Amino acid sequence: MRRAIILICVLTWVLTGCLRAAPQPGVETPEPAPEEELLGYQGGNIGAGGLICGGGDGYVYYRSESDGWQLYRARPDGTGKRRISTQVVESINVLNGWVWFLDHRDGNSIWRIRTDGTGAEKLVEGWCGNLYVAESGIWFDRRDENNVAHVYRADTDGNNPELLVPEHSLAYYFNDRVYYSDSRELGVLDLRSGEKEILVTGDTHNVTVDHSGIYYWAVDRGEFCRQNPQGGVETVLQQGGDYYNFSGGSLLYVGIRSNGNGPCHVAYRLDTETGEATALLEEANEFFDLKGHWTGITFRQFQEDPESVPPRYLDPRDGGLKDCFNESVGYVYDAEGILLMRGTLRDSLLTSGRPDCIVRLDGGVSLWD
Repeated sequence: MRRAIILICVLTWVLTGCLRAAPQPGVETPEPAPEEELLGYQGGNIGAGGLICGGGDGYVYYRSESDGWQLYRARPDGTGKRRISTQVVESINVLNGWVWFLDHRDGNSIWRIRTDGTGAEKLVEGWCGNLYVAESGIWFDRRDENNVAHVYRADTDGNNPELLVPEHSLAYYFNDRVYYSDSRELGVLDLRSGEKEILVTGDTHNVTVDHSGIYYWAVDRGEFCRQNPQGGVETVLQQGGDYYNFSGGSLLYVGIRSNGNGPCHVAYRLDTETGEATALLEEANEFFDLKGHWTGITFRQFQEDPESVPPRYLDPRDGGLKDCFNESVGYVYDAEGILLMRGTLRDSLLTSGRPDCIVRLDGGVSLWD
């Protein structure tokens, strides 16, 4: 009797489970969410030149300032530096054990190499730009004999190239949508439907797209803006500024403020949810000489009262300054949460004998390369 009761209970449990799992008449079974396509780039790094890229393997891949702009990798703390290629690179992408890049010495052709520095191969010949690598392929623009850019797609090994949008540059690729631009418009091509749509009228740069929206610098208006993920309502996130890179909810950019020496450039991180801006690095707005000594000449003095500059610092050929440097800030790159910036700094000259460097900006300012 007990065995019969247990058997009935088991059968009831099995049948109940089957009934729950079976599709019910008139009720749609939700499809599982598609897996997110892996990308070889992050945020707006490619639009910022693609000089630094997190590899997802514990390394940062970058164009070295200390060794002739060649391709290197290093740990996030700057240790373990290793040259991957002697080529002069930009538009660095890293995915599934490979590094894709444009080789400036080879007419901006597209190359790839394994992350250990082996297996280098040319994929696409010609003057290419704006390279975006995803699991589904590589996306780029390529100039023709008339120096006109056209948007292409190819397999990750460079095979099966396909023209997608003529007479435009590639602005971004995300989620089966190709964003393209020229000086008149920013548009999008939906690869699923084949339909095109104009999103913005006017010149745009520094385009970034993720699930939260479409981000871009409206150059003519001097505004960094956001649209809904499918386009539509526009919101202004920042007025004024330059060197924009949106990544992971933060807008990295260069703005202007003043100190005792007058106006200076500052690298900022803006939290787009809270509107709070944090200064990452303020450039020194005073010139220094070949040995790193301050000259006492400020930006404001040279621009507004050049006659007061001591003659020994003036170059008689063009009226500029000779044997002098000034600090400068530029694009800040997000390498998987590690903020790195290529710039010109006095501390780098004093430390390494060269002013150009890469600095790490999260948690303070430290020379990184």
